[in-house]
Amino acid sequence: MIQSKNPYNNEIIGKFEQTSIQELDMILTRAQQGFAVWRQTGFDERSHFLRRLASNLKDNKDEFATLISNEMGKVITDSRKEIEKSAMALEYFAENGESYLADKPAETGDGEGRVVYEPLGVILGIMPWNYPFWQFFRFAATTLMAGNAIILKHSSQVPACSKKIEEIFEQTSLAGGVFQSLIISSSKINNIIKDFRVQGVSLTGGAEAGADVALHAGKHLKKSVLELGGNDPFIVLEDADVEKAAKAGVKSRMKNFGQACNAAKRFIIHESLADEFLTQFKKEMEKQKFGNPLDDDSDYASLASKEQKNLLEKQVNISLEKGANLFWEGTQAPDKDAFFNPMILTGINPGMPAYNEELFGPVASVLVAGDGLEAARLANDSDYGLGASIWTGDIERGWKFARKIQAGIIYINAPVKSRPELPFGGIKKSGLGREMAGEGSREFTNKKSLWYTLE
Repeated sequence: MIQSKNPYNNEIIGKFEQTSIQELDMILTRAQQGFAVWRQTGFDERSHFLRRLASNLKDNKDEFATLISNEMGKVITDSRKEIEKSAMALEYFAENGESYLADKPAETGDGEGRVVYEPLGVILGIMPWNYPFWQFFRFAATTLMAGNAIILKHSSQVPACSKKIEEIFEQTSLAGGVFQSLIISSSKINNIIKDFRVQGVSLTGGAEAGADVALHAGKHLKKSVLELGGNDPFIVLEDADVEKAAKAGVKSRMKNFGQACNAAKRFIIHESLADEFLTQFKKEMEKQKFGNPLDDDSDYASLASKEQKNLLEKQVNISLEKGANLFWEGTQAPDKDAFFNPMILTGINPGMPAYNEELFGPVASVLVAGDGLEAARLANDSDYGLGASIWTGDIERGWKFARKIQAGIIYINAPVKSRPELPFGGIKKSGLGREMAGEGSREFTNKKSLWYTLE
């Protein structure tokens, strides 16, 4: 039995029976059968299905957003945006998926060739709790458009969202077996990965979980895409607009109450702007309003779980013990359960969790750099390489500086975000492979080469 609990008020949302071994075997068989049918459909049919999914999300936005907020504590305004963005991704790939997956001609001189993109089969999606609809639907949009079937193993923190997604698919007619969800513990994932009916796995989660999935997928020669954590730098160079950067920095650090892999986490500020930036940054942080996640005027509520709070507190306390300074701490949230007040830490040095680890919550680590060279060094001094945000008054300098940063996604004069037109993913411990755009659309395909002679 897996229990769903509201982290804001500790109310039980529901209890869900786990998928049995016998049921799992039937689900895998149905998925294989569903794939055999789905792979034969044309892009028009697949596109039409994605549009129906999008319509369902938009028509029931408030219901789904309320469920997200109740199950993982996200404020309702952000939950609505999550549903809207999920629908947008479905519509985008319904419109553009065929062009991403179209045959590509390849001239060889002595003949003509082409590359075709064919679906792999049944793909296991292991999805996280922080964006329970968005993370799944951006994966599903490209995976289904390519002609694959999907089995969803959602986080045990959001079983109600997992069941609701299953209902959405049931309401939107689709060949049987093409999408199915599981309610199982993480300990059973490796047995699913090695099953002959599964051809690939996509995981969004932490680096440790990603490494374990990669190990087992590799052992059985299965394709894997891993979207893992990040310790994203937010770099403010000496010619940046400080006020604009500070406002954007708070927006990035506080999105989803800091529980986002691509949120700004390490703020690397040129020494000539450090005092001004901290003043502006604190001013903007103080505007954030704590409240019930279902209230439209709340900017933040609780973290997703008491366990998440305990981990974050431990990371902060160790950093303070090692010499970090608590520059500012909010005072609005109650000191209990999954509640946590936003913080700004300064005096950050290597060896501290605030420097080396991903702080998955509303804690901003501020570092000072003497020049651009040091800023780049600090940004790259990380085991992670997901995103980075660069702030400068000279866009050409921004483009050149971006080449120095080891990350998969870099935004100039804007916070990092995911968008379907651009591939999303990182390097180092931030993962393998890409989601969205053409790269993501072709991840779970057989890139088959065809050739014939001109003679």
